[in-house]
Amino acid sequence: MPRLDARSGAAALALAAALALTAALGASCAGTPPAERGATTCPPRCPPPAPQQAPSPAAPPGPVVSGAPGEAPVFDPERLTLVLGDPRLAAVQKLVEQEAYASAAAAMAQALAAPLSPADAASFRYQLARLRALAGDPVGAAREYDAAAAAGGPLADHARFAAADLLARAGQPDAALERARAVASDVAIADELDRIVAGALADKGDIEGAAARWRVYLARSWPASTWVPEALRFARALLRHPGEDHAEEAIRIARRVIDEAPGGAGAGEAKEIQDQALSTLPFARRKPFLDPGPADLLARARALLASRQDKEALAVTDALVALPEAQAPSAFACDAFAARGEALGRLRRRAEAADVLGTAIERCGPAAAAASAAPAAAVASAAPPAAASSAAPAGSAAPPAAASSAAPAGSAAPPATATSAVAAGAGAPAPRRPETLYNAGRASLRVDRHAEAAARFALLEKEYPDHRLADDARYLGARALLSLGDQAQFVQLLTAMPDDYPSGDMVADGLFELALFEMERDSWAGAVRPLERALARFPHERAYHAAGRLPYYLGRAHIETGSPDKGKALLEQVIRDYPLSFYMALAHARLAELDPSAAQRALSAAMDRDASAPYTELRSPAFAHPAFARAVELARQGEARLARRELDLLGVGGRTAPREVMWASAFLLARAGALPQSYSILRTAMAAPADGRVELAGNVEWLDHYPVGRWRGAWELAYPRPFGGLVAAETKRSGIPEALAYAIMREESAFDPKVASPAQAFGLMQLIVPTAKRMAKPLGLPWSAEALRRPEINVALGCRYLSVLRGQFSDNPLLAIPAYNAGGGAPKRWIAERPSQSFDLWVERIPYEETRLYTKRVMTSLAVYELLYAGAQPGEALRTPLPASPAARSAVANAAP
Repeated sequence: MPRLDARSGAAALALAAALALTAALGASCAGTPPAERGATTCPPRCPPPAPQQAPSPAAPPGPVVSGAPGEAPVFDPERLTLVLGDPRLAAVQKLVEQEAYASAAAAMAQALAAPLSPADAASFRYQLARLRALAGDPVGAAREYDAAAAAGGPLADHARFAAADLLARAGQPDAALERARAVASDVAIADELDRIVAGALADKGDIEGAAARWRVYLARSWPASTWVPEALRFARALLRHPGEDHAEEAIRIARRVIDEAPGGAGAGEAKEIQDQALSTLPFARRKPFLDPGPADLLARARALLASRQDKEALAVTDALVALPEAQAPSAFACDAFAARGEALGRLRRRAEAADVLGTAIERCGPAAAAASAAPAAAVASAAPPAAASSAAPAGSAAPPAAASSAAPAGSAAPPATATSAVAAGAGAPAPRRPETLYNAGRASLRVDRHAEAAARFALLEKEYPDHRLADDARYLGARALLSLGDQAQFVQLLTAMPDDYPSGDMVADGLFELALFEMERDSWAGAVRPLERALARFPHERAYHAAGRLPYYLGRAHIETGSPDKGKALLEQVIRDYPLSFYMALAHARLAELDPSAAQRALSAAMDRDASAPYTELRSPAFAHPAFARAVELARQGEARLARRELDLLGVGGRTAPREVMWASAFLLARAGALPQSYSILRTAMAAPADGRVELAGNVEWLDHYPVGRWRGAWELAYPRPFGGLVAAETKRSGIPEALAYAIMREESAFDPKVASPAQAFGLMQLIVPTAKRMAKPLGLPWSAEALRRPEINVALGCRYLSVLRGQFSDNPLLAIPAYNAGGGAPKRWIAERPSQSFDLWVERIPYEETRLYTKRVMTSLAVYELLYAGAQPGEALRTPLPASPAARSAVANAAP
């Protein structure tokens, strides 16, 4: 539902995107005449081409087809059409594309004057209401929504809701309340009625009734863009009705915005509200807000960290760690110093973070459990040699802390009382001691204090051998010992890892790390055993950064040790079983170097196998659910956000919906113009499985098949090509592959042109302003943050930047991928450090974990886009150079005596 404020532009953009997407999805069978469909253009489980015959009567409208008695209905994506895709509305669609919404509304009204079926009349009327809202006519839009509701159909309640929202914003609270009361409770947007009703009651002067509804609304989980404005609106409404209780509640609401809104959004206005409310309170009621207790301070520090307000969080911890309660071991003291360490680490004050987290370990108190149950290898490593730390690559040891998603208003538990927060008995272990040990070890690794890191990780293993982080500590502790030069202990720890942690999720990484150690020193025979153990235990890794790595490197090891046939067979297995993964690209390039015809045969055989896969319909009882019917009609209207909310009622958001519903949902959202949301449903298949959730990858799902036959549509949804004309023009102008631009765009922004990162990178290709400025000057283009949110600017500058980077690595243009993430100088340094290393091992040892994983993701996407859209010939990804830098390797060889 478009809002009558600055956010209306988002609704207009979504509507235009939905229309443009019909062309973007043109390679799928949706909207394609049956006679033109073939094995290479049909989406997953889409019907095969119909035989040529006389035209049959038109099928009933809608993509859901009723099954035979006793059978569930079928979802047929070919039958899904947008309302504005109706040939009778061609003039309306053209005006919408020009953003001439008033004229589009007039044209739609004219179309409604023609004879229509009841279903068409209802859907046309709903679209007319949307257009009137976009044209800035809220009352006229509400009138059309009323008519759409009266016509009935799946969107009747959505129409009532939209009319209520518009009338409330237009200053007609009684009319808004009347329509809000008529909305059924089982539609997805029913929980948003509290917002509309609260505003309407406040406008009528019923602040107590409004407050009750606002409290209910804000207690639910909402995106920050939704709850922050409503929270501020609630607080302002309270202040318009003076009273000490109202002032106190306004202060609490304002502080929630200040502390919990991501990046401090709305904090300025919230501080004004807070100060105004404080000024109205007598001293006795004002004092608790001015002098918060220990528990309140700790809760505030945690909220600020969760909302990525790291400087503000650090300032709060200044007071926290100075409190008397933080000077002796307790749960409170542990948490206070842990919060301070996290804030310092986020602010890149890493040495201080490692020190403070060391204090946090002390404040957490001793472990409760005896160490007798610890794995023997861990106990043996508890006291690593105090050798001088050798310089390890920065960031090589552990992943950076994940960006905490901002907690929506009402989602956080109420802060603990001062008594419960600080009264943990002295000397009792804090509940978060193992996490503190782990984070402290990672902090030590980041500043190359390897002996300290190894000791902290060993202590975690010793004290908490059954903790979920114990195997992580083993893995990282072994790497720290290797950095100290203790190769024997490194090998012992990782060799024992499968036995010590039979259920550990880091065992595969531990064995792979052991194999990498052997491969890097050209001991390929030594790598065979750990690779074989890992492959026997993990026969088919799925995560994008690991899919195919074990058979790929085992194949390399056999080739290097004189068993080429065994090695080539394993490389062929990777090509067959891990379609278009990072390691499949490496396997194809290496096999092509050894035996070009074998590489071509392996790829062709795998694609022929998948092209002939039998057809299976998308059939599920959920397609008969009213929520799915509403989602279908909302998608047809271009209402992607509302369609997703209805789909979440069926379990799509929680990934508990049946696979068939997930597939259909991805298609619906794509057609509604929500590309990021659409392909994210399919992209989750690349993640590790989550207990109790649907994993789209399955045993026979799309990631196990090449993008041919019925599988092609799934890949097209997961790897779309929006902004097609723009990208084609700019890649041609910059002289870079179109597939590379899409691969970068997909991984950087998920095709969201408005997105901004915490590092202040903007738009589709996530450019920072200084880089954009350098690229923009020769092109005469703007480069401000606002300009970078415009696709035509962002794509032009991003493509130019890629062209510049590729020019710096002419012997291996793929090095532009890590350079795009880490800067052009970083790969040059790493090549200088390892000039003769093969590209595969070079990527494994990229020091920055973010860049290492980014390189694998983008190369995976590059391989997909090249094969999916650029023709049958292998592209750059499948022709990866074997050396990281052929020129550097050649220079080393020529310099040898």
